[in-house]
Amino acid sequence: MPDLKDQLHAVWLCFEIPRAGGRLLETGTEDFLTLKRGGKLGNIPVVVVFTKYDRFINRVNRTLDESSLVGLSSSAVKEFIKNKADAELKEICIGPLEKFAGLDVPYATVSTKEEHAETLARLIQITEDRVCKHVATEASVMTSIAQRVDPGLKFKASIEVGKRRYWKALASCASFQDRTMWDCLRVLHTDLVAVWNFHDPRGYLYSDDFRKLIVNLVDKLDVGPTTNPNKTMAVGLSTVGAIAGIVSVLAGPAAPIVVPIVASVVIAKWAYDVYQLSGVVLQRFIAYIVDLTLVLQTLYLVSDSKELSRRTIKLAVASYHASPTSGEVHNRIQGYDRKLTLLERADRDTLDRIIELMESYRMDAKEISAARAQIPTVDLAPDEPW
Repeated sequence: MPDLKDQLHAVWLCFEIPRAGGRLLETGTEDFLTLKRGGKLGNIPVVVVFTKYDRFINRVNRTLDESSLVGLSSSAVKEFIKNKADAELKEICIGPLEKFAGLDVPYATVSTKEEHAETLARLIQITEDRVCKHVATEASVMTSIAQRVDPGLKFKASIEVGKRRYWKALASCASFQDRTMWDCLRVLHTDLVAVWNFHDPRGYLYSDDFRKLIVNLVDKLDVGPTTNPNKTMAVGLSTVGAIAGIVSVLAGPAAPIVVPIVASVVIAKWAYDVYQLSGVVLQRFIAYIVDLTLVLQTLYLVSDSKELSRRTIKLAVASYHASPTSGEVHNRIQGYDRKLTLLERADRDTLDRIIELMESYRMDAKEISAARAQIPTVDLAPDEPW
């Protein structure tokens, strides 16, 4: 059997949504789906993709009886159009598909238009789920790393990669013994950045300057709570909205972006200490992993899949640092038990805390899209020093 990297992981079978009365499946496609239903194609997942969903929605909208919309709010009109589109889609696409493919071939409608960005995320999620179930978990992780559509899957892949590497043994990992915290954090940093797969040809995210920014973010953990621990900001769109507002203020035309924790200053002293197990050290490990992940999430928001610059990265760091989220994260980390004495418990509890925090502050593709709509055009050129 060929190596996993050389195997076919999934098939996208793409069709443009036809007009009512138009034929969806050609004879060759029907034969292919019949073979799939009969099990003759093995376990390779097939996902049917109905394209140009935006045009289909517009077509449904144009053919509506205007009298049916009288008295409806704008949001109710959108919901009415979507329900009508779903009913028509079932008649002209889903019915013929299930006739030849059965119920086990999933489908997704997609559009490349910004207002339908969540459709691409759903396609990626369906594919990742099927690859994980029918091919291998390793292949599904690579699917999540390769895609640049759904940040939620980046969180999932980060957790999977971290669990396989060092997160399950941050307290007892022999590889960290006799090494400085700076060296230990370099390993964690490299793994996390690789998962996000940014367009970073100059390697800014792997630079010592960027790593210093994250270490100095973590150093704020020792300052004490910066927000009211009893007043946690709602997760989701409220957090996204707060970050979006900060980004819009920081990103004035051609104004240099000032990061309160600049990379050029002396790095936090503890980063050069030799690794020794303690509650404080584990808190710093947790803070580094979560702070870095949330900075990368903010970078995903502001970079919009474009090539990274130092200015863009500083914008993301400054936005996260100034947002209520960073204070909330550090408050929660400081609330964790500092008296972790049993290695087994320390490893398990540390992993649980990392996953809990990452899941709490994860944004999905729809939230990212909504946040981008609130952010004015950001002038990210020319670049600037760290």
